[in-house]
Amino acid sequence: MRNREPKSTAPTARAGGFPQTLYDTGLKKRRVVGLALLASLLTLFLIFNRIPKLDTVEADLAAAASPKTECFQGFCFETDPDTSLLSRWWDFSLTYLRLVTLGMVFAFLVAGVTEVFLFPKSGFGGFAGRGIQGSLKGLLVGPAMNLCSACIVPVAAAFRRRGAGIEATLAIAQGSSTLNLPAMIMAAMVFAPLIGGSRIALSIVGAILIGPIVAKLVSGDQQSLLPESEDSHLHGEEDSTWGEVLSQGLPEWGLASLRFLIRLGPIMVAAGFASGLAIQWISPDTVTAWLGDDLLGIGIAATLGVLINVPLLFEIPLVAALLLAGMGTAPAATLLFAAAAGGPVTFWGLAKVMPGRAIMSFGAAIWVVGLVGGMAVLGITTVTEGRDFGLRAAYASPGSSAAGEGAQGPLTPPPSSLTEAVASSIVQAPAELDRRPADADGTSGEPAYRSGPTAAVSAVSTSVR
Repeated sequence: MRNREPKSTAPTARAGGFPQTLYDTGLKKRRVVGLALLASLLTLFLIFNRIPKLDTVEADLAAAASPKTECFQGFCFETDPDTSLLSRWWDFSLTYLRLVTLGMVFAFLVAGVTEVFLFPKSGFGGFAGRGIQGSLKGLLVGPAMNLCSACIVPVAAAFRRRGAGIEATLAIAQGSSTLNLPAMIMAAMVFAPLIGGSRIALSIVGAILIGPIVAKLVSGDQQSLLPESEDSHLHGEEDSTWGEVLSQGLPEWGLASLRFLIRLGPIMVAAGFASGLAIQWISPDTVTAWLGDDLLGIGIAATLGVLINVPLLFEIPLVAALLLAGMGTAPAATLLFAAAAGGPVTFWGLAKVMPGRAIMSFGAAIWVVGLVGGMAVLGITTVTEGRDFGLRAAYASPGSSAAGEGAQGPLTPPPSSLTEAVASSIVQAPAELDRRPADADGTSGEPAYRSGPTAAVSAVSTSVR
């Protein structure tokens, strides 16, 4: 019989309070550095971009509810007859690209961190799970990114290049664009429960099921069609010092981020212009003619959603403006999801790391989920005919079908929590949106209703902060 060596009972060596087994190789040291860089980038991005963005959405909602012709984030619902289609397309596209530039820079840097530090070896199996399990792994990453459906592409592509399955890759993209916390809060606070709840439900369904459906449709090709990827240089992997890891890794990080910019940047700019052209179709006339509460309106809203990319949270003031212009509740629910879920930039960018059949299936799946969600909302509004399910009272004009449920109801009791306080500030905000000046002497020129939406969304901004 072979003599077994007794197991060592010596305690694991620790340094600085952490077990040395967490960083006893060059590969582990790289991952520690990568996690520190990721945490730093994400913190800076949230502080200097995502939290201030709530103030931008506040202004956009005020513009959307205004009885005067106003624009927000480059989009003008009621266009000046003296401006040409080419001029409007150009202005909106440039504004869109300017708004997403910082998010793109963040995404390229995170993609570089993923390839160089977190998963420096290709074929990493941690995100290669199949089915719903793969989607759930992707959702560990996506919602934390807080990136729109365009900006998340480099991050999702980096995971894909390191061996992530289609399920995890698409869950990262969907989780970031539709399940991020600011979008969930704003949707619940701005829209009546039916539309806000449908956005949350469709986002969860899409993030969990779209990936497995697409992977099933491409069958066994997804692993054989993984993009070629070079491993990072791990000189002296087993005994690399912290200095060697940093001196080798930081330059590689810069080069990897630059490669993502060169590989995806031009495609994403071109797709951004294509999306800008598609959104020019929206006007008061098209809303009245084509986006009513019927199956045709739902289908058109789903189609429009997959043809446009919008900055993070832009879909909220956009749908609010369309509801006030007469858009049906069901197509509004569809567009609120589909516009955030994906568009030309998403599809063209992911086509670099996924087969064409997967991209077509991804777009079709977003369309179908949006369509089914809109049909469900249509069924509910039909059964409960006579009730309104559009906007919260603070954003609905008198007598508008966009008025949320309870717009004319009594004041609610004092809230018992911060969340109820935010909701109460919206429900109790003034519902009458008239054209009277805010000042008694009539000299300010500002509509009297301004205090309602602004105060309501300010409460949302404060709650998120």
